[in-house]
Amino acid sequence: MLSDTQRAAYQREGVIVVPEVFSPAEIDELRRVTDEFVRNSASVVANDEIYDLEDTHSPQEPRVRRLKAPHLHHPAYFRASRNDKVVAILQELWGSVRFDTGKLNMKSAGYGAPVEWHQDWGVLPAHQRRSRRGRHHAR
Repeated sequence: MLSDTQRAAYQREGVIVVPEVFSPAEIDELRRVTDEFVRNSASVVANDEIYDLEDTHSPQEPRVRRLKAPHLHHPAYFRASRNDKVVAILQELWGSVRFDTGKLNMKSAGYGAPVEWHQDWGVLPAHQRRSRRGRHHAR
């Protein structure tokens, strides 16, 4: 599925962009579902099993920092977490793939606290540290 150039770029840079993995309809659905999660957060007053909220979150201005395990809370995210193209790309790059959990970090324009790195940062291979530096990542 990947070209030699893409594989080499991944090894060199630790990150690549693979266009058209998700169809426009899948992307539209994920956007709608994400917007729905944010709208529904207006009734949430504290972090819970679905949401990590910004300190400035309110019912009038819902502000979500992270969706925790969205694949457990909506079928669109479940399907996305097991997308055949994504799995094929990861298998090509890494060999075996195991899905543990997922999250969606969000930082909207005009507000948003930094999302701190995990304790495993110091032991990651260099190409993975580069791919995570300053970018949102699936986990």
